[in-house]
Amino acid sequence: MQLVPGRSRCRRIAECRLQIEPWQWPLATRHRADIARDWQRRRAACPALFDGAVYLFSTYAIDDAALSGTLFKTDFKTLLYWRSLPFAISDVVREASGASLIRSAEGYLLMGRQGPGQLNSGRIYPPSGVIDNDDVVGTAIDIDASIARELAEETGLTTNDLHRVPGYCVAIVDQHLTIGIEWRSSLPAEELRQRILQFIASQAAPELEDVVIVRPDTWRAIEEMPPHARVFAGAILSSEPKLK
Repeated sequence: MQLVPGRSRCRRIAECRLQIEPWQWPLATRHRADIARDWQRRRAACPALFDGAVYLFSTYAIDDAALSGTLFKTDFKTLLYWRSLPFAISDVVREASGASLIRSAEGYLLMGRQGPGQLNSGRIYPPSGVIDNDDVVGTAIDIDASIARELAEETGLTTNDLHRVPGYCVAIVDQHLTIGIEWRSSLPAEELRQRILQFIASQAAPELEDVVIVRPDTWRAIEEMPPHARVFAGAILSSEPKLK
C-alpha cells in the first residue's frame, strides 16, 4: 500500500505482524549534525524530553485484513527532527505508534489532554505512545503489550478493567501509522472519566492533566485533537469517514 500525501483513512484489520530488521536510515547519517542541534533546541524548550530508542516502519502492507510491517531501530531525537522536515511524507519511513480507543457504556470515546511541560502539551488524544525497546519480543514487536502498557501508564486502567474488541483499527495519516485497540467499558462516560482522573491525581508526575469525553456531536469541534485522533474519532463515532 502506498501513502498519498494529505490523505487520511482508517482501516479495520484482524491481525498485526510486526518484525524487526536492521536497517541504516540514510537521513540519520546525512543529517547527524542538524539532528544534534535540533535536539539541543528542543531540550532547552522542554527539558523533560528523553532521547530513547524508538522503532519506525521501513516497509508495511495491509492485505487480507492483516497489517504486515518491517521496523527498524532509531532514536527519539532523530524521529523529532524527521517529523519537522517538509519532505518527510516522501520518505520511505513511516512513524509507528499504538493507541487505546476507550469507549464508555454509551459508546463515547475518552481521550486525555496532555499536561504542561511536555512535547504535546494541551493536545487531546487517545492514550498512546511510540514503539520502544519495552515492546520488543525477540525479533518482533508485541503491539498489544505496547498499547496495554501505555493505557495503564496514562489512565491506570488495565486489560482486566475493559473488554477488548477483536482486531485493530489502523489510522493512516500522511507519514504516521497508528495501530489502535478498541476497548469497551461497562461504566458510563462520566464515571469512567472520574476514575481516570483519580488515578491522574495520585501520580507524582502524570502525563495527562484532564480526560475529555468525545461524543458523536462534539468531536469535530475539538481543535486540540492531532490528526490521528481526529481520524479515529471520525471513523468510530460517525458514519463518515467509515471504517473500510
